[in-house]
Amino acid sequence: MAEIAFFGLGTMGVPMAINLLKAGHHLHVLPHNGHMDGPLAVQEYGACIHETLQETVGDAEFVISVVPDDAAVRDLYLNQAMLEAIRPGTIIIEMTSCSPEIVREVARFFAEKQVRLIDAPITGALPKAIDGTLTIMGAGDPAAFAAAEGVFSAISERVFQLGEIGNGKLIKAMTNLLGAINLAAVGEFYRFAQSAGLDMETLQQVVAVSAGGSTQFERNFNKMVADDYRPTFALALLRKDMSIALASAQSQGLFLPLSEEAFRLFKLAAAFDKEDCSAIAKVPAGA
Repeated sequence: MAEIAFFGLGTMGVPMAINLLKAGHHLHVLPHNGHMDGPLAVQEYGACIHETLQETVGDAEFVISVVPDDAAVRDLYLNQAMLEAIRPGTIIIEMTSCSPEIVREVARFFAEKQVRLIDAPITGALPKAIDGTLTIMGAGDPAAFAAAEGVFSAISERVFQLGEIGNGKLIKAMTNLLGAINLAAVGEFYRFAQSAGLDMETLQQVVAVSAGGSTQFERNFNKMVADDYRPTFALALLRKDMSIALASAQSQGLFLPLSEEAFRLFKLAAAFDKEDCSAIAKVPAGA
């Protein structure tokens, strides 16, 4: 069983950490800015709460991070304290939905210390984090993947190896951009059906076997009908991933008109940022 330092005990991180502990791994955590909710939640399952960075990562074979964004990744890794605390041979498993550029920068920062990095964003949202059935969009050294197999098996059901570091972050953002375009269309379809006074239950059955059926429709149409936007994946997080993908496309000189229009709609939905991403259905007609 592995010694693991885990950073990012939020909505996704806590169930992931618990699954690692249930699998027999030893988990080391450090409160962030004095916040104890996450550390205490995993301490119940056997995690060790430490007071210093050195205590947390000094003996770790793996450092896992699933933090909010580029800034959080930069603050965690790109500093002298972390460089000194982490031991040679450690494998960083960076699971944040952040930009390809920042994860490449982290990999370069630790390379001289023989610290390898796996670029490993996740998909599946909270239910799969709880079940330990996430999908990992991984990139990096195949030997590092082999070493991390026991870690990945505790939290995921499928691990992709997608080439060089940065590809994981990019592909995660691209797939979420594709999903967001579809989700915006589902929201528009819902408003159309509502305006026409159609029977939503029958309509759902029809679409499920038609050309318009999709994962986004299956997951989100009934939420829209029920006006139930409790967050499974917050709208703000989806828009963040869209912005990462579009920034990469723009850097290559690509024009993606459908993507740009969907992004405009998600920006107009900023009032619903803390609600589920399916709240895109509430963007008013003609916006």
